[in-house]
Amino acid sequence: MKQVSVLVVFLICAALDDRNFLPSQTLAGLADAPPPQAYAFINGQWFDGASFQRTIWYAVEGRLTQRPPAGAVETVDLAGAFIVPPFGEAHNHNVEGEGNLDSVVARYLRDGIYYVKIPNNVREFAVKIRSKVNRSSTIDVTFAHAGLTGTGGHPGTLYEDVLRAGRYEPVVGPLERGWFRNRAYVEMDTRQEVEDKWAIVLNGEPDFIKAYLVHSEDAGTERLGATTGVRRGLNPTLLPVVVAKAHASGKRVTVHVETAADFRLAVQAGADEIAHLPGWLVRNARDVELARLTEDDARLAAEREVIIVTTTVAGKAMPAAATSHLHDDHPGGDHDLGDGERHGDAPALRHDARKVQGENLALLRRHGVRLAIGSDHADTSLAEVTHLRTFHLFDNLTLLKMWCEATPAAIFPERKIGRFAEGYEASFLALAGNPLDEFEAVQAIRLRVKQGRLLPAPP
Repeated sequence: MKQVSVLVVFLICAALDDRNFLPSQTLAGLADAPPPQAYAFINGQWFDGASFQRTIWYAVEGRLTQRPPAGAVETVDLAGAFIVPPFGEAHNHNVEGEGNLDSVVARYLRDGIYYVKIPNNVREFAVKIRSKVNRSSTIDVTFAHAGLTGTGGHPGTLYEDVLRAGRYEPVVGPLERGWFRNRAYVEMDTRQEVEDKWAIVLNGEPDFIKAYLVHSEDAGTERLGATTGVRRGLNPTLLPVVVAKAHASGKRVTVHVETAADFRLAVQAGADEIAHLPGWLVRNARDVELARLTEDDARLAAEREVIIVTTTVAGKAMPAAATSHLHDDHPGGDHDLGDGERHGDAPALRHDARKVQGENLALLRRHGVRLAIGSDHADTSLAEVTHLRTFHLFDNLTLLKMWCEATPAAIFPERKIGRFAEGYEASFLALAGNPLDEFEAVQAIRLRVKQGRLLPAPP
Protein backbone atom coordinates (compact mmCIF):
# COMPACT_ATOMS: atom_id res chain seq x y z
CA MET A 1 0.00 0.00 0.00
CA LYS A 2 1.45 3.34 -1.01
CA GLN A 3 0.69 6.16 1.41
CA VAL A 4 0.65 9.57 -0.22
CA SER A 5 -0.67 13.06 0.31
CA VAL A 6 -1.89 13.93 3.82
CA LEU A 7 -2.34 11.52 6.69
CA VAL A 8 -5.87 12.44 7.71
CA VAL A 9 -6.03 11.98 11.46
CA PHE A 10 -9.25 11.48 13.40
CA LEU A 11 -8.38 12.13 17.05
CA ILE A 12 -10.37 11.67 20.20
CA CYS A 13 -8.65 12.30 23.51
CA ALA A 14 -7.73 9.10 25.26
CA ALA A 15 -10.23 9.73 28.03
CA LEU A 16 -12.85 10.89 25.51
CA ASP A 17 -13.27 14.12 27.48
CA ASP A 18 -12.56 16.29 24.45
CA ARG A 19 -15.35 15.35 22.04
CA ASN A 20 -14.02 17.30 19.07
CA PHE A 21 -11.66 15.91 16.44
CA LEU A 22 -8.85 18.26 15.55
CA PRO A 23 -8.43 18.63 11.78
CA SER A 24 -11.91 19.96 10.98
CA GLN A 25 -10.68 22.36 8.32
CA THR A 26 -8.82 19.52 6.60
CA LEU A 27 -11.90 17.31 6.62
CA ALA A 28 -14.14 20.11 5.36
CA GLY A 29 -11.80 20.64 2.45
CA LEU A 30 -11.78 16.95 1.61
CA ALA A 31 -15.57 16.83 1.72
CA ASP A 32 -15.83 19.63 -0.83
CA ALA A 33 -13.46 17.92 -3.23
CA PRO A 34 -13.93 14.67 -5.14
CA PRO A 35 -12.93 11.72 -2.95
CA PRO A 36 -9.51 10.24 -3.62
CA GLN A 37 -9.20 6.96 -5.38
CA ALA A 38 -8.86 5.11 -2.07
CA TYR A 39 -8.89 5.59 1.70
CA ALA A 40 -7.46 3.29 4.36
CA PHE A 41 -9.39 3.53 7.64
CA ILE A 42 -7.15 2.30 10.44
CA ASN A 43 -7.50 1.87 14.20
CA GLY A 44 -11.27 1.63 14.13
CA GLN A 45 -13.54 -0.79 15.99
CA TRP A 46 -16.09 -1.95 13.42
CA PHE A 47 -19.58 -3.29 14.18
CA ASP A 48 -19.99 -6.84 12.86
CA GLY A 49 -23.65 -7.26 13.80
CA ALA A 50 -22.90 -8.57 17.28
CA SER A 51 -19.90 -6.68 18.66
CA PHE A 52 -17.07 -4.38 17.64
CA GLN A 53 -13.88 -5.73 16.08
CA ARG A 54 -10.60 -3.96 15.34
CA THR A 55 -9.81 -4.21 11.67
CA ILE A 56 -8.86 -2.15 8.64
CA TRP A 57 -11.28 -1.30 5.85
CA TYR A 58 -10.48 0.45 2.59
CA ALA A 59 -12.84 2.61 0.57
CA VAL A 60 -12.20 2.28 -3.14
CA GLU A 61 -14.45 4.23 -5.51
CA GLY A 62 -17.05 4.47 -2.77
CA ARG A 63 -17.07 0.74 -1.89
CA LEU A 64 -15.63 -1.21 1.03
CA THR A 65 -12.90 -3.78 0.69
CA GLN A 66 -10.34 -5.39 2.96
CA ARG A 67 -7.96 -5.99 0.08
CA PRO A 68 -5.22 -3.31 0.00
CA PRO A 69 -5.69 -1.41 -3.25
CA ALA A 70 -2.94 -0.61 -5.68
CA GLY A 71 -1.91 2.98 -6.18
CA ALA A 72 -2.36 6.05 -4.02
CA VAL A 73 -4.12 5.61 -0.68
CA GLU A 74 -4.91 8.22 1.94
CA THR A 75 -4.98 6.98 5.52
CA VAL A 76 -7.56 8.00 8.12
CA ASP A 77 -6.67 7.15 11.72
CA LEU A 78 -9.94 6.48 13.56
CA ALA A 79 -8.15 6.44 16.93
CA GLY A 80 -10.18 3.65 18.46
CA ALA A 81 -13.60 5.01 17.49
CA PHE A 82 -16.61 2.68 17.29
CA ILE A 83 -17.77 2.40 13.68
CA VAL A 84 -21.42 1.70 12.81
CA PRO A 85 -23.45 1.84 9.59
CA PRO A 86 -25.50 5.03 9.12
CA PHE A 87 -29.04 5.12 10.52
CA GLY A 88 -32.41 5.23 8.76
CA GLU A 89 -35.80 6.94 9.05
CA ALA A 90 -38.48 4.66 7.58
CA HIS A 91 -41.42 7.05 7.95
CA ASN A 92 -41.54 10.84 7.84
CA HIS A 93 -42.96 13.63 5.70
CA ASN A 94 -40.41 16.40 6.22
CA VAL A 95 -38.44 16.07 2.97
CA GLU A 96 -40.62 17.66 0.33
CA GLY A 97 -40.02 21.32 -0.49
CA GLU A 98 -37.02 23.24 -1.75
CA GLY A 99 -37.03 26.02 0.82
CA ASN A 100 -36.25 23.99 3.95
CA LEU A 101 -34.28 21.19 2.33
CA ASP A 102 -30.86 22.31 3.54
CA SER A 103 -31.96 22.51 7.17
CA VAL A 104 -33.74 19.14 7.01
CA VAL A 105 -30.68 17.49 5.46
CA ALA A 106 -28.46 19.06 8.11
CA ARG A 107 -30.66 17.67 10.89
CA TYR A 108 -30.57 14.17 9.44
CA LEU A 109 -26.82 14.22 8.91
CA ARG A 110 -26.32 15.64 12.39
CA ASP A 111 -28.10 12.58 13.80
CA GLY A 112 -26.23 10.19 11.50
CA ILE A 113 -29.33 9.39 9.44
CA TYR A 114 -28.49 8.95 5.75
CA TYR A 115 -31.61 7.11 4.53
CA VAL A 116 -35.15 8.52 4.66
CA LYS A 117 -38.50 7.20 3.44
CA ILE A 118 -41.36 9.60 2.64
CA PRO A 119 -44.65 7.66 2.43
CA ASN A 120 -46.83 10.54 1.17
CA ASN A 121 -45.97 13.86 -0.39
CA VAL A 122 -47.03 16.38 -3.01
CA ARG A 123 -45.59 14.95 -6.20
CA GLU A 124 -44.56 18.23 -7.89
CA PHE A 125 -42.61 19.46 -4.89
CA ALA A 126 -40.72 16.19 -4.43
CA VAL A 127 -39.85 15.90 -8.12
CA LYS A 128 -38.19 19.33 -7.96
CA ILE A 129 -35.75 18.24 -5.26
CA ARG A 130 -34.84 14.79 -6.57
CA SER A 131 -31.59 16.11 -8.02
CA LYS A 132 -30.67 17.61 -4.64
CA VAL A 133 -30.92 14.37 -2.65
CA ASN A 134 -29.57 10.87 -3.29
CA ARG A 135 -26.05 12.21 -3.66
CA SER A 136 -22.87 11.31 -1.79
CA SER A 137 -22.87 14.68 0.00
CA THR A 138 -26.48 14.62 1.17
CA ILE A 139 -29.20 12.18 2.31
CA ASP A 140 -30.85 9.44 0.27
CA VAL A 141 -34.64 9.63 0.03
CA THR A 142 -37.46 7.53 -1.42
CA PHE A 143 -40.89 9.02 -2.18
CA ALA A 144 -44.33 7.47 -2.52
CA HIS A 145 -45.96 10.64 -3.90
CA ALA A 146 -49.77 10.51 -3.80
CA GLY A 147 -51.30 7.95 -1.43
CA LEU A 148 -54.31 5.81 -2.41
CA THR A 149 -57.58 6.21 -0.54
CA GLY A 150 -61.34 6.19 -1.03
CA THR A 151 -63.52 9.19 -1.81
CA GLY A 152 -63.45 11.51 1.18
CA GLY A 153 -60.84 9.32 2.86
CA HIS A 154 -57.65 10.09 4.72
CA PRO A 155 -55.42 11.97 3.88
CA GLY A 156 -57.61 13.97 1.48
CA THR A 157 -59.37 15.93 4.20
CA LEU A 158 -56.06 16.67 5.86
CA TYR A 159 -54.57 18.19 2.73
CA GLU A 160 -57.66 20.08 1.60
CA ASP A 161 -58.92 21.39 4.95
CA VAL A 162 -55.85 21.61 7.17
CA LEU A 163 -52.55 21.66 5.30
CA ARG A 164 -53.79 23.68 2.32
CA ALA A 165 -54.23 26.87 4.36
CA GLY A 166 -51.86 26.16 7.22
CA ARG A 167 -48.85 24.77 5.42
CA TYR A 168 -48.93 25.30 1.66
CA GLU A 169 -50.72 28.56 0.85
CA PRO A 170 -48.28 30.69 2.90
CA VAL A 171 -45.56 29.36 0.59
CA VAL A 172 -47.11 28.94 -2.86
CA GLY A 173 -50.11 31.26 -2.65
CA PRO A 174 -53.85 30.56 -2.85
CA LEU A 175 -54.90 27.03 -3.80
CA GLU A 176 -58.40 25.93 -4.70
CA ARG A 177 -59.92 23.15 -2.64
CA GLY A 178 -59.30 20.01 -4.64
CA TRP A 179 -55.86 21.11 -5.87
CA PHE A 180 -54.20 18.24 -3.96
CA ARG A 181 -56.37 15.55 -5.57
CA ASN A 182 -54.15 13.36 -7.76
CA ARG A 183 -51.11 15.28 -6.47
CA ALA A 184 -51.02 14.26 -2.78
CA TYR A 185 -53.77 11.62 -2.80
CA VAL A 186 -55.66 9.57 -5.36
CA GLU A 187 -59.26 8.52 -4.68
CA MET A 188 -60.51 5.21 -6.02
CA ASP A 189 -63.65 3.31 -5.04
CA THR A 190 -63.95 0.51 -7.61
CA ARG A 191 -61.72 -1.96 -9.42
CA GLN A 192 -62.30 -0.04 -12.62
CA GLU A 193 -61.10 3.17 -10.99
CA VAL A 194 -57.93 1.40 -9.89
CA GLU A 195 -57.31 0.51 -13.52
CA ASP A 196 -58.32 3.91 -14.86
CA LYS A 197 -56.19 5.88 -12.39
CA TRP A 198 -53.10 3.71 -12.34
CA ALA A 199 -51.26 5.99 -14.74
CA ILE A 200 -51.89 8.84 -12.27
CA VAL A 201 -50.49 6.70 -9.45
CA LEU A 202 -47.28 6.10 -11.42
CA ASN A 203 -46.95 9.74 -12.49
CA GLY A 204 -43.68 11.17 -11.25
CA GLU A 205 -42.16 7.69 -10.92
CA PRO A 206 -42.81 6.98 -7.24
CA ASP A 207 -40.28 4.73 -5.55
CA PHE A 208 -43.07 2.75 -3.86
CA ILE A 209 -46.85 2.88 -3.41
CA LYS A 210 -48.69 4.06 -0.30
CA ALA A 211 -52.26 2.91 0.44
CA TYR A 212 -54.49 3.85 3.37
CA LEU A 213 -56.57 1.50 5.49
CA VAL A 214 -58.51 3.29 8.21
CA HIS A 215 -60.84 1.33 10.50
CA SER A 216 -61.50 -1.25 7.82
CA GLU A 217 -63.56 -3.21 10.34
CA ASP A 218 -66.23 -0.51 9.95
CA ALA A 219 -66.38 -0.64 6.15
CA GLY A 220 -69.95 -0.78 4.93
CA THR A 221 -71.43 0.23 8.29
CA GLU A 222 -73.07 3.42 9.43
CA ARG A 223 -69.96 4.29 11.41
CA LEU A 224 -68.33 5.29 8.14
CA GLY A 225 -71.28 7.24 6.85
CA ALA A 226 -70.85 10.66 5.32
CA THR A 227 -72.06 12.49 8.44
CA THR A 228 -70.32 10.54 11.21
CA GLY A 229 -66.98 12.33 11.00
CA VAL A 230 -65.15 9.01 11.41
CA ARG A 231 -61.95 8.70 9.40
CA ARG A 232 -61.90 6.25 6.52
CA GLY A 233 -59.54 5.14 3.79
CA LEU A 234 -59.40 2.77 0.83
CA ASN A 235 -62.22 0.29 0.35
CA PRO A 236 -60.66 -2.81 1.98
CA THR A 237 -61.72 -5.04 -0.91
CA LEU A 238 -59.50 -3.01 -3.26
CA LEU A 239 -56.25 -3.45 -1.36
CA PRO A 240 -55.39 -6.86 -2.90
CA VAL A 241 -56.05 -5.33 -6.33
CA VAL A 242 -53.76 -2.38 -5.55
CA VAL A 243 -51.01 -4.68 -4.25
CA ALA A 244 -51.19 -6.86 -7.36
CA LYS A 245 -51.06 -3.80 -9.65
CA ALA A 246 -48.15 -2.32 -7.74
CA HIS A 247 -46.13 -5.53 -7.77
CA ALA A 248 -46.78 -5.93 -11.49
CA SER A 249 -45.40 -2.41 -11.90
CA GLY A 250 -42.30 -3.31 -9.90
CA LYS A 251 -43.33 -1.27 -6.87
CA ARG A 252 -43.42 -2.31 -3.23
CA VAL A 253 -46.48 -1.36 -1.15
CA THR A 254 -46.62 0.39 2.20
CA VAL A 255 -49.99 0.42 3.96
CA HIS A 256 -51.11 2.94 6.56
CA VAL A 257 -53.02 1.17 9.33
CA GLU A 258 -54.75 2.23 12.53
CA THR A 259 -56.36 -0.93 13.88
CA ALA A 260 -55.55 -4.62 14.18
CA ALA A 261 -58.13 -5.31 11.46
CA ASP A 262 -56.25 -2.93 9.13
CA PHE A 263 -52.98 -4.66 10.01
CA ARG A 264 -54.47 -8.11 9.39
CA LEU A 265 -55.94 -7.12 6.05
CA ALA A 266 -52.69 -5.51 4.89
CA VAL A 267 -50.71 -8.65 5.67
CA GLN A 268 -53.27 -10.91 4.00
CA ALA A 269 -53.33 -8.68 0.92
CA GLY A 270 -49.59 -9.06 0.40
CA ALA A 271 -48.37 -5.65 1.56
CA ASP A 272 -44.61 -5.36 1.83
CA GLU A 273 -44.65 -2.91 4.71
CA ILE A 274 -47.06 -1.58 7.33
CA ALA A 275 -46.58 2.07 8.09
CA HIS A 276 -47.71 2.11 11.72
CA LEU A 277 -47.80 -0.11 14.76
CA PRO A 278 -51.48 -0.29 15.83
CA GLY A 279 -51.92 1.79 18.95
CA TRP A 280 -50.08 4.77 17.51
CA LEU A 281 -53.35 6.75 17.36
CA VAL A 282 -56.21 6.15 19.78
CA ARG A 283 -58.93 8.64 20.65
CA ASN A 284 -61.23 6.56 22.82
CA ALA A 285 -61.42 3.24 24.68
CA ARG A 286 -62.78 1.46 21.60
CA ASP A 287 -59.67 2.45 19.63
CA VAL A 288 -57.49 0.86 22.30
CA GLU A 289 -59.28 -2.47 22.00
CA LEU A 290 -59.29 -2.32 18.21
CA ALA A 291 -55.50 -1.86 18.23
CA ARG A 292 -54.71 -5.20 19.92
CA LEU A 293 -52.85 -7.62 17.67
CA THR A 294 -53.24 -11.38 18.04
CA GLU A 295 -50.76 -14.23 17.98
CA ASP A 296 -52.07 -15.17 14.53
CA ASP A 297 -51.50 -11.61 13.28
CA ALA A 298 -47.89 -11.68 14.38
CA ARG A 299 -47.31 -15.21 13.13
CA LEU A 300 -48.59 -14.42 9.63
CA ALA A 301 -46.61 -11.15 9.46
CA ALA A 302 -43.45 -13.08 10.32
CA GLU A 303 -44.18 -15.81 7.76
CA ARG A 304 -44.72 -13.26 5.00
CA GLU A 305 -41.72 -11.15 6.07
CA VAL A 306 -43.79 -7.97 6.28
CA ILE A 307 -41.90 -4.99 7.67
CA ILE A 308 -43.60 -3.03 10.45
CA VAL A 309 -42.53 0.59 10.94
CA THR A 310 -42.82 1.43 14.63
CA THR A 311 -43.92 5.13 14.78
CA THR A 312 -44.67 4.80 18.51
CA VAL A 313 -43.93 8.47 19.01
CA ALA A 314 -46.34 9.62 16.29
CA GLY A 315 -49.57 9.95 18.28
CA LYS A 316 -47.83 11.22 21.39
CA ALA A 317 -47.60 14.83 20.27
CA MET A 318 -49.76 15.04 17.18
CA PRO A 319 -50.83 18.67 16.87
CA ALA A 320 -54.37 19.86 16.42
CA ALA A 321 -53.49 22.24 13.60
CA ALA A 322 -50.90 22.52 10.87
CA THR A 323 -48.36 25.23 10.22
CA SER A 324 -46.29 25.95 7.16
CA HIS A 325 -42.86 24.37 7.03
CA LEU A 326 -41.90 24.22 3.38
CA HIS A 327 -39.70 27.28 3.78
CA ASP A 328 -39.12 27.11 7.54
CA ASP A 329 -36.00 25.95 9.30
CA HIS A 330 -38.10 23.71 11.55
CA PRO A 331 -40.79 21.51 10.02
CA GLY A 332 -42.87 21.31 13.15
CA GLY A 333 -44.95 18.27 13.91
CA ASP A 334 -47.98 18.90 11.77
CA HIS A 335 -47.30 16.53 8.98
CA ASP A 336 -47.90 13.09 10.35
CA LEU A 337 -51.09 13.08 8.32
CA GLY A 338 -53.49 12.77 11.20
CA ASP A 339 -56.30 15.09 10.08
CA GLY A 340 -55.45 17.25 13.08
CA GLU A 341 -56.15 14.35 15.44
CA ARG A 342 -54.09 13.23 18.39
CA HIS A 343 -54.25 10.77 21.25
CA GLY A 344 -57.10 11.46 23.63
CA ASP A 345 -56.11 13.89 26.36
CA ALA A 346 -57.23 11.77 29.33
CA PRO A 347 -54.20 10.41 31.22
CA ALA A 348 -55.87 7.00 31.49
CA LEU A 349 -56.35 6.86 27.72
CA ARG A 350 -52.74 7.84 27.06
CA HIS A 351 -51.65 5.15 29.49
CA ASP A 352 -53.80 2.54 27.76
CA ALA A 353 -52.51 3.58 24.33
CA ARG A 354 -48.93 3.16 25.48
CA LYS A 355 -49.75 -0.18 27.09
CA VAL A 356 -51.25 -1.63 23.92
CA GLN A 357 -48.28 -0.37 21.89
CA GLY A 358 -45.92 -2.14 24.25
CA GLU A 359 -47.93 -5.35 24.10
CA ASN A 360 -47.98 -5.24 20.30
CA LEU A 361 -44.24 -4.61 20.14
CA ALA A 362 -43.53 -7.49 22.51
CA LEU A 363 -45.78 -9.78 20.48
CA LEU A 364 -44.13 -8.90 17.17
CA ARG A 365 -40.68 -9.26 18.63
CA ARG A 366 -41.49 -12.68 20.08
CA HIS A 367 -42.53 -13.91 16.65
CA GLY A 368 -39.49 -12.43 14.92
CA VAL A 369 -41.44 -9.90 12.84
CA ARG A 370 -39.20 -7.47 10.97
CA LEU A 371 -39.28 -4.01 12.59
CA ALA A 372 -38.04 -0.74 11.10
CA ILE A 373 -37.73 2.60 12.86
CA GLY A 374 -39.69 5.64 11.73
CA SER A 375 -41.07 8.62 13.64
CA ASP A 376 -43.69 9.97 11.21
CA HIS A 377 -43.65 13.51 12.55
CA ALA A 378 -40.47 14.16 14.55
CA ASP A 379 -37.37 16.05 13.38
CA THR A 380 -35.61 12.72 12.82
CA SER A 381 -35.92 9.08 13.81
CA LEU A 382 -33.70 9.74 16.82
CA ALA A 383 -36.91 10.70 18.62
CA GLU A 384 -38.45 7.32 17.80
CA VAL A 385 -35.37 5.39 18.97
CA THR A 386 -35.38 7.37 22.20
CA HIS A 387 -39.07 6.63 22.72
CA LEU A 388 -38.66 2.93 21.94
CA ARG A 389 -36.09 2.67 24.72
CA THR A 390 -38.72 3.69 27.26
CA PHE A 391 -40.65 0.47 26.61
CA HIS A 392 -37.69 -1.56 27.96
CA LEU A 393 -38.31 -4.28 25.38
CA PHE A 394 -35.10 -4.03 23.39
CA ASP A 395 -31.50 -4.22 24.53
CA ASN A 396 -28.91 -1.89 23.06
CA LEU A 397 -27.75 -4.40 20.46
CA THR A 398 -31.28 -5.01 19.18
CA LEU A 399 -32.06 -1.30 18.92
CA LEU A 400 -28.78 -0.57 17.17
CA LYS A 401 -29.36 -3.31 14.61
CA MET A 402 -32.93 -2.11 13.99
CA TRP A 403 -31.70 1.41 13.35
CA CYS A 404 -28.53 0.82 11.33
CA GLU A 405 -29.28 -2.52 9.62
CA ALA A 406 -33.01 -3.27 9.36
CA THR A 407 -34.23 0.27 8.70
CA PRO A 408 -31.84 1.14 5.85
CA ALA A 409 -32.62 -2.25 4.27
CA ALA A 410 -36.35 -1.48 4.50
CA ILE A 411 -35.83 1.81 2.66
CA PHE A 412 -33.39 0.60 0.00
CA PRO A 413 -33.79 -3.20 -0.15
CA GLU A 414 -31.73 -3.54 -3.32
CA ARG A 415 -28.67 -1.63 -2.11
CA LYS A 416 -25.60 -2.93 -0.31
CA ILE A 417 -25.92 -0.87 2.85
CA GLY A 418 -26.34 -1.48 6.58
CA ARG A 419 -23.31 -3.79 6.90
CA PHE A 420 -19.56 -3.77 6.56
CA ALA A 421 -18.78 -6.35 3.89
CA GLU A 422 -16.90 -6.61 0.62
CA GLY A 423 -18.48 -4.44 -2.05
CA TYR A 424 -20.85 -2.65 0.30
CA GLU A 425 -21.12 1.13 0.18
CA ALA A 426 -18.35 2.85 2.12
CA SER A 427 -20.72 4.72 4.42
CA PHE A 428 -20.36 4.81 8.18
CA LEU A 429 -20.37 6.81 11.41
CA ALA A 430 -17.47 6.96 13.86
CA LEU A 431 -18.71 7.16 17.45
CA ALA A 432 -16.73 8.30 20.47
CA GLY A 433 -18.21 5.57 22.66
CA ASN A 434 -19.59 2.04 22.49
CA PRO A 435 -23.39 2.14 21.97
CA LEU A 436 -23.70 -1.43 23.21
CA ASP A 437 -22.52 -0.21 26.62
CA GLU A 438 -24.18 3.21 26.58
CA PHE A 439 -26.74 3.70 23.84
CA GLU A 440 -26.40 7.48 24.11
CA ALA A 441 -23.09 7.08 22.27
CA VAL A 442 -25.10 7.02 19.02
CA GLN A 443 -25.23 10.80 19.41
CA ALA A 444 -21.46 11.15 19.92
CA ILE A 445 -20.71 11.16 16.18
CA ARG A 446 -17.16 12.26 15.45
CA LEU A 447 -16.89 11.46 11.75
CA ARG A 448 -19.37 10.86 8.95
CA VAL A 449 -18.39 9.06 5.74
CA LYS A 450 -20.80 8.51 2.86
CA GLN A 451 -19.91 6.47 -0.22
CA GLY A 452 -16.22 7.09 0.34
CA ARG A 453 -16.61 10.82 0.99
CA LEU A 454 -15.65 12.39 4.33
CA LEU A 455 -18.49 14.74 5.26
CA PRO A 456 -18.02 17.94 7.27
CA ALA A 457 -19.79 18.14 10.60
CA PRO A 458 -23.27 19.63 10.03
CA PRO A 459 -24.16 22.85 11.87
